[in-house]
Amino acid sequence: MKELPKSRHLQVFLEVARSGGILSASRSLNMTQPSVTRVIKELETYIGTPLFIRTNVGVSLNHAGTLFHTHTLAYVHGMQRAVSDVQREFCQRGESFSVGYSSLVGYIILPDVINEFKMVNKGVTINIHEGQLSSLLPMINNRTLDCAIGTVSGNSLACEYHSEKLFSSRFAVFSSVLSPYARARSLKELRTAKWVLPETRFGYYYQLNSYLEQYGIDVSSAIRTDSISSILSLVTRADYLTVLARQMGGGRNKNLSLYEVKIAEELPVADYHFIHSKSCFPSVFLEGFMNIIRERCPANLW
Repeated sequence: MKELPKSRHLQVFLEVARSGGILSASRSLNMTQPSVTRVIKELETYIGTPLFIRTNVGVSLNHAGTLFHTHTLAYVHGMQRAVSDVQREFCQRGESFSVGYSSLVGYIILPDVINEFKMVNKGVTINIHEGQLSSLLPMINNRTLDCAIGTVSGNSLACEYHSEKLFSSRFAVFSSVLSPYARARSLKELRTAKWVLPETRFGYYYQLNSYLEQYGIDVSSAIRTDSISSILSLVTRADYLTVLARQMGGGRNKNLSLYEVKIAEELPVADYHFIHSKSCFPSVFLEGFMNIIRERCPANLW
């Protein structure tokens, strides 16, 4: 039986095909350009035909490459399923899947998604971590997390991540019902309020800082935390204000005792993305989780 291509060759091939260029593939794989070029040439030599069309602006799959790409994906996914099935049946250690998420995801869609995922993957241990992307991305890098869902602004995300937009959401200012600021009608009326905001170095809340400062709000004095329970406690018990997704104040979340301050200004809209690392093949669990998320996230603005 002829020796099969090495898994590294297949990984490089798939990434070059996905990214459309040797340079971008080398960056996401943490390899040098010559190394990526050498691997592709070795694979083409092994198969006996070129797999890419090379131009001044990048590369694209030719007919042979397209055919090989289809079979390679099927092979990789089949191998992942085989390993998963054998481990589930014969190994003592259990399978696990870890996801990070922001507060809106946790309160709106995550419970139903987790339930559906567990119905299909009964033996899988699920670990969930709440926080902003600035704290979740390092956990993806060290493989503590398989994926994360959070807000992304513009091109703030580094090139080593896959990012797929899921939905957009409007945000609002929230107080307690009895807060002296509950009846305010503009952001300027909130300049003397106490604020508690999620801690982040980029993404939606990083962008929001500049927006609030335009109205004279001193965000530098705001309490910063990734704990939604701490935010809720400070808002409902200590007269702090916060900014959260508008859905946090309605529907099944009315028992959170948040009151939306009806200001005239519209806060910036946030785009929520599904994010995972480019350095690893998507696992069977990751693909299944992504499909459930896609089905449950509406395409329109929340």
